[in-house]
Amino acid sequence: MEELSQVLEGRGARHGVASGTLNASGARVVVYVEVLAHQTVSWRLSRDAELRADASIWLTRHQDSYDYWLEPGDVVRLTRGERVWLSSESERAVEVSLTSYRAKQPRPAWSRFFARFLPRAVNAF
Repeated sequence: MEELSQVLEGRGARHGVASGTLNASGARVVVYVEVLAHQTVSWRLSRDAELRADASIWLTRHQDSYDYWLEPGDVVRLTRGERVWLSSESERAVEVSLTSYRAKQPRPAWSRFFARFLPRAVNAF
């Protein structure tokens, strides 16, 4: 995981494999997704989340020129509005968890606007 983190930092990426948690000030929401063997799952995130897998999994992110091979225990921070694809070459189904946190207070309207239309730009500040 540290090797992948160093590679991402070297590219100047503001996202990717990371340790720690998101803003844990609100209630935690965990969603489990099962990726079947030799299948691809895709979705668009409705809020910032951390992705964890219980086995090796391939991650592709929209508008990211790199793909990521995640090992068990790796954590990837994903941003709201981002589209991701996950696939597994395992002979069994792989369970993936997405952990997000509900905000205690609503964000100002301008912040919600930028988060919706420029999700990566908001996280850069």
